[in-house]
Amino acid sequence: MQPSALAKRVYLFLLLAILAFYFFGLGALPLVGPDEPRYAQVGREMFLRNDFVTPTLGGHTWFEKPALLYWMMMLAFRGFGVSEWSARLGPAFCGVLTVLSVWLVARQIEQQRDTDLRSLGLWTSIATASCIGIIVFSRAASFDIVITMTVSWSLTFFLLYELSRYGRKPVSFLAGFYIFIGLSLIAKGLVGIVIPGGVVFVYYVLKRRMPERAVFASVLWGIPLAVAVASIWYAPVIAEHGRTFIQEFFIEHHFARYLSNKYHHPQPFYFYAVVILLLTLPWTPVFIEAVLEIRSWTWRDNSSLTTLRVFCLAWLLFPLLFFSFSGSKLPGYILPVLPAAGLLIGERLTHTSW
Repeated sequence: MQPSALAKRVYLFLLLAILAFYFFGLGALPLVGPDEPRYAQVGREMFLRNDFVTPTLGGHTWFEKPALLYWMMMLAFRGFGVSEWSARLGPAFCGVLTVLSVWLVARQIEQQRDTDLRSLGLWTSIATASCIGIIVFSRAASFDIVITMTVSWSLTFFLLYELSRYGRKPVSFLAGFYIFIGLSLIAKGLVGIVIPGGVVFVYYVLKRRMPERAVFASVLWGIPLAVAVASIWYAPVIAEHGRTFIQEFFIEHHFARYLSNKYHHPQPFYFYAVVILLLTLPWTPVFIEAVLEIRSWTWRDNSSLTTLRVFCLAWLLFPLLFFSFSGSKLPGYILPVLPAAGLLIGERLTHTSW
């Protein structure tokens, strides 16, 4: 059997195993804690009214979170009926799509002429799919895995653009970056643009170089593209609810949540450094080893491996610092760093497996 055919069979088997693991028993447990029942009820009320614009809880407007998770629930309720399984179906898909995004990056690295990481896609997929953080949040009616998926795909497209070294770089990768920023805004609000933008900024700072002209130019059309995607929900909800929506959604649930302890979730500054180690279980020792290897990295060359490493470091650092300064801290906020952790773990496992 040809190596390429064998690899396809291995990846097909791995995909089927991940699908089975992520979707099996989604409805075995009742909705847990205060958030799952609340979010499922909001989705149910929108579904019963066939209203894709206004989230409500108990008949009253509920502007704590944007609509993407609720839309997923509505579609699942329509197709499979109202149940715990249906409420969790969208997040489970988001978990699988998150794994797929890092696999795509790893496969691109495997195909680069300046690297020899033949099993990076395999190990990265296994590591990411089996991280306890991705598993737990993918099996719950949670906004955190939805924003993790959209941010992961946004940054995947940007990284694919950076890895396109031979010939003209596809502008379509930059378009994908901005489209998924728009979806991230519908997934969990302004953090959907803050995280991708901050990661890209820190990446260029770490590389000590300016973005290419095409990247600068893309801002002129990319931001309007992201806004156009996000306007699918924001335009009608603002048109219908105006100042009430802006006050509750942006002022109270964005700025007040970040800048104060209004919602009573205080934690020490180092909280997320500890949480990351827990979310990367059972690969935490490998993750720590990968981070310690930073001391031996080459930072200034333009090799594919260096690009991957530095980009993943920026992907870890910016959300970690950003959320560590927040007045309100919950473990799920830091979940979007796990794809970067999965890539670093996968690279380390690839070297070890030789």
